[in-house]
Amino acid sequence: MGFFQAKGIGLGMTAFNAWARTLHWLGATGPRIHGVDHVTLPCANLRVAEDFYVGLLGGRVLMRVDAAFLRKVGRPEDADKGAIHTSVVFSGGPRVDLFAQPEGQPLPLAGHPHHAFAIAPGQMLRWKKRLNDAGVPTYGPTRLGPPGQASLYFNDPFGNHLELVTHGYVPAIPIGAPDMASLAYKWRAS
Repeated sequence: MGFFQAKGIGLGMTAFNAWARTLHWLGATGPRIHGVDHVTLPCANLRVAEDFYVGLLGGRVLMRVDAAFLRKVGRPEDADKGAIHTSVVFSGGPRVDLFAQPEGQPLPLAGHPHHAFAIAPGQMLRWKKRLNDAGVPTYGPTRLGPPGQASLYFNDPFGNHLELVTHGYVPAIPIGAPDMASLAYKWRAS
């Protein structure tokens, strides 16, 4: 596929998504959902989670919710019921809340659920290198969508499945789902 074709398809996908959202907004009756506010991920160790999501992926800590914070807002009983978490934000998406919870990750070989983060087409190989240099195995870039779409799959230190996705990717890449078995690893101690 040529450069302009891939870029055109990427631009077309962006326009299509905007058009679909606009049509929904114009045609919706009754109460409306505006978008995704946040997603939650179970993480057995919040210090390790912050090292990964902030240190490696470049998020920014929005807030840390610990027992003292919960008491301050009048919710002390929640501290022992899984309310302890760190909220992280990225430049182009919903808030990601990393909960101190050792279980709840997807099955290691299952492709779903996973959480996908959008990146620019020219950043795909830089992200692959960054993750691999940090000891995080990746699968991709690979294509599962239309021409010009590219995905890079990896796991966080707790086994949550993640994806970096872009549209308008020019290089030729294989087509197909990731080999989830190739994504297991042990995160470096911080």
